[in-house]
Amino acid sequence: MSRAETEAIQEPKAESKDEPKAILSRDGERLVPSHFAQGPWNPHHVHGGPICGVLGRAIDACASPTAMRVVRMTVEMTRAVTMEPFTARAEITRAGRRIQQVDAFLESGGETLARATALRMRVAELDAETAIAQDEPVPARTESPGDPVRRLRFVPGFIRSVDFLRSQLPDREDGGVTWVRLRVPLVEDEAMTPFVRLATICDFASGTGNALDFERFTSINPDLSLHVVREPRGEWIGIRAWTNVEPDGIGVSRATLFDEEGVIARALVSLLVERR
Repeated sequence: MSRAETEAIQEPKAESKDEPKAILSRDGERLVPSHFAQGPWNPHHVHGGPICGVLGRAIDACASPTAMRVVRMTVEMTRAVTMEPFTARAEITRAGRRIQQVDAFLESGGETLARATALRMRVAELDAETAIAQDEPVPARTESPGDPVRRLRFVPGFIRSVDFLRSQLPDREDGGVTWVRLRVPLVEDEAMTPFVRLATICDFASGTGNALDFERFTSINPDLSLHVVREPRGEWIGIRAWTNVEPDGIGVSRATLFDEEGVIARALVSLLVERR
């Protein structure tokens, strides 16, 4: 997108002065984006956070023969999801009592716009002898003054649906730290499971460690791989991330995700970087 096109972007208006009650609402089987679903690079496209959250929600809804949890979810977002109603579904493609594979699809107009593959494993009874602790300090949850995200000409709606604290701004030598808490549900009148909350927030791994100027560069992530150590406890999720970008405009972000008690997940993200 050119600078002129970026400057010409007009933020979609809410239907009323009241903020939406959720990022998405339901219309039968369809999910309808509110302006809280809006992404950073084009106001007519959905942010990766709600996309990952919706696919995680579909995966979470699949029945299992015994207690299981998601240990890995890989999301492919190779097509834009516009701010129009869409559906999400999931199916078990590898059944088992100890390991399951679940594939999920976000669809609109008869086309698949995003998809995810998840691995679920059985949950055993607690056994302290098998535990190996993650000895990694939890980053401080503070807000860095002068955060450039706050000065963008266009702040996407999804940013306004969360409490968003950038505790450490990234530079070319070091990574960044962001803490995020959802202020509204993903889907109206629907409680979120811990995994759905994690899935909705994990897309911030793509930008947390990126030191490029968002007003000069776009940085699109067409995928995200999330490995879950355990589900989050509590609403706040912290992300410490590092980003490498090569001169050809291709990069990778790697991130560790925390709650206030410790490490909960690791993430890897591919990046397509372009000048505006």
